[in-house]
Amino acid sequence: MVFKDNVKDAKVCVIGLGYVGLPLAVLAKRKGFDVVGIDKDESVVKKCQQGVSHIDEAFLHEWFAEIGSLDARLDVVCSDVYIICVPTPVDKKKYPDLGFVKAAVAEVASVVEDNQLVIVESTINPGVCEEVVLPLLQASGKNVLLAHCPERINPGDAKWHVDNIPRVVGGISIEAGEYAKAVYDQLLDAEVTLLSEIKAAEATKIMENTFRDVNIAFVNEMAMSFYRMGIDVSEVIRGAKTKPFSFLAHYPGMGVGGHCIAVDPYYMIERGRDKGFEHNFLIRARKINAGMPRFVANLLQSRLNFLKYPVNGTRIAVLGLSYKPGVADDRESPSYDLINILRARGADLAVFDPYMPDKSSVGSLEEALDGAVCVVIATAHEQFVDESLYSGVKLLVDGRNCLDKSKVSDDVLYVGVGVSR
Repeated sequence: MVFKDNVKDAKVCVIGLGYVGLPLAVLAKRKGFDVVGIDKDESVVKKCQQGVSHIDEAFLHEWFAEIGSLDARLDVVCSDVYIICVPTPVDKKKYPDLGFVKAAVAEVASVVEDNQLVIVESTINPGVCEEVVLPLLQASGKNVLLAHCPERINPGDAKWHVDNIPRVVGGISIEAGEYAKAVYDQLLDAEVTLLSEIKAAEATKIMENTFRDVNIAFVNEMAMSFYRMGIDVSEVIRGAKTKPFSFLAHYPGMGVGGHCIAVDPYYMIERGRDKGFEHNFLIRARKINAGMPRFVANLLQSRLNFLKYPVNGTRIAVLGLSYKPGVADDRESPSYDLINILRARGADLAVFDPYMPDKSSVGSLEEALDGAVCVVIATAHEQFVDESLYSGVKLLVDGRNCLDKSKVSDDVLYVGVGVSR
């Protein structure tokens, strides 16, 4: 075995200090590793050096207080273990963009030495490590070990952090897989499962997130259907949950955001096409979920028209830009699609998110509600989950079904996604 008997003696280089890499790098230092973090954003590097988290997570603030600071730099340095945590977005046509991964791997290849380990955490489709990453590393002329450990994080979660979520790893060889598992065994307070091949590890993350996407699409489609039938989808889900087996509750809403569920299925769709297979099920799920902002916009317009108000010129408050509650993360947020649709229809919009003041059009919730005829709850931030706030509006569109409709004033027309009164 080429790696040190004491894995903690390995120098670790974490490339990409975003939502995935920063917690991992800080954790590595907490666990006693000699670690350096790499990011191309000078402000991120400077904050890490000063012991400040640029991501507003309570556990990260606590961890920085514990470790003091993080050795952060702009360029990759020679290390025993390199962990790549860069974004893997899709372009405007929803094609996978591996540009960040390729750039990071190429930089590693410029400094890597024999028997060092490269781990890709970035979400990629099956085959990328063997067909894209490995050739770039082999260009170095060194004997490099390659593994994949798909990231698992849940921003804003008070319980599940990078240190306690179980992980899976797969290597390009048995040796690479065992080395990677040994590293994560030392890093995590959770089980690490070694899979038989690297493609299986790549496919695991894709499976996890497409599972959620298709189930959310299913319940969104049911919600739209139930709405036309006058059936409350929330009550149906509550009833279905009483079955102790074979049902896993998912919930409808005005769209799916984040860098995982809203992106990863496209990686599998394109990979399938590369191999001559059409993922009709995944394509349909993506179409349903991507269409939810328009469904909510149309719902809003029909209810406003019922109240004798046009969308054009009417003051509408859109509450929430983040893709999920309690975080300042608007990646792939469906709020922007809704805003663009309503703006194109002439709405007088007031947009507010307490976690994203710089992207809000007004400075407070009170200002957003002032003069609003209609309110749309686009993100279920706890600041918005108070039925008494909306007694002065005519129409309340609960895009996250987060309110108790029985507590909404009788003078307000309430409608949710698959829920009405």
